[in-house]
Parts: sequence; structure tokens; C-alpha cells
Amino acid sequence: MKAADLIRYIVWFATEREMELTTVRLVKFVYLADLYYARVHGGKTLTGLPWAFVHYGPYCSAVMQEIETLAAGGQVCRTPVPSKFEEKDYFLFTCREASAEKLESGIPSEVLYPLRESIRKFGDDTQALLDYVYFDTEPMEDVRKGDLLDFSKARPVQRMKPVELKKPSKKDVEKGKKHIAQLVAKMRRNKQDLAREAAVAAELIDDVFLQALDIMDGDDLQTGLQGVARIELE
Repeated sequence: MKAADLIRYIVWFATEREMELTTVRLVKFVYLADLYYARVHGGKTLTGLPWAFVHYGPYCSAVMQEIETLAAGGQVCRTPVPSKFEEKDYFLFTCREASAEKLESGIPSEVLYPLRESIRKFGDDTQALLDYVYFDTEPMEDVRKGDLLDFSKARPVQRMKPVELKKPSKKDVEKGKKHIAQLVAKMRRNKQDLAREAAVAAELIDDVFLQALDIMDGDDLQTGLQGVARIELE
């Protein structure tokens, strides 16, 4: 499948769910599409494009060029957003073209369903998406920055065999109801605890935390940078 068509569909699907994708999130979803395909097809990717490990995880210059071409041609809408912490703006992508929906038929089911689920789950959460890509995708295992990613590491998804269930006795049903009632009560207590913890966490979110997320939503950095980093402790 052409990378351009895949990109258009990803942006359209996210837009239909009122999500505006940053460049980083869009690139990572294309990577996941290639991974989901590779898991079923022995390491072969959907786009056939090379990926490397750079600063924010999987990166593909060809995908970046396709995004640029689509934005320049108006096939996806690219809106600049001023960064609160950096001089350089970052971009949000949307697509409301009805024709993009028709591209769905060209995406294999082994890619389409997990990809849509990933967009629903991570479309508005850069940090969670980066964590997933870094720690839970096979091509990122044991790689160093600058290395090309090996999709032959992709492992097929294990399918669960159906389990035959026996009809429970009346005694077991009553026992189950009792356990459910206890579980509901426990969930209510946990919900109250989570609410209190969320209130405490909200007080801990400062400008440094927000700055880190803002920087992550910017464009991926190109490889080849050189220099010395110095960390000063106050």
C-alpha cells in the first residue's frame, strides 16, 4: 500500500474521532501499521519503507516527505500551533475528505483493526504512544540510536483457543453474585482513592512537565547531530 494513502486514512480516521494528530503521533501510527503487517507476513512491511531509531523512536524520512507532499497539496490540513516553550511551532493534522474513508478497503484487516484501536487509544496521548512504541514493539528491542529497525523481529499475535464453559450450579451462581457485590464495593472505594490521587497529581504538574510534552509533540529530530551535552545540578 502507498504510504500516502495510509497517511491520509490515519489522519481521516483520527479527525472523525475529533483528534488532531501531531507529526510525531502521525509518524508513529504509520510505523505501527508496518509492524502489524510484519507480524503476519514474516517481517515484510505494508509500506516497504525503511525505519530507523532516532530521538523519539521509529523514524522514516520517506514518510516525513509524504506528509509534506500531502500537506502542500491540501490532501491533509496542516495547522501550525505556537509552542509554549520552544521558538519553533509544531503542527496538527486533520482530514475531512470523504474520499479518504474509501482507502479503508485497501488496508488489510490484520492492519486495519489493531491500527484503529491504537489511534483510539493513543491519538491524544503522545507520551503513552511513545512508551508503547519504545517498550512494546519488537523492532525497537535491543537497538541503538541510528540503527535501522529489523521488522523480522515481529512476532505473530497468539490467538486464544475458545474455552468450553460448564453451566454453573445454583450454589455457584449465588457465590458469584456475592463476589461481584464485594468487587463492586471495592471498585467504588478504588475510584474514590483514584480521585484523591488525581487531585494530588494535578498539583504536581508544573511547567517543566508541560514543557517536556510540548517538545515531544514537535517534529522528530534528524540524525547526524554532534556535540556535547552538559547537565548542571542546582
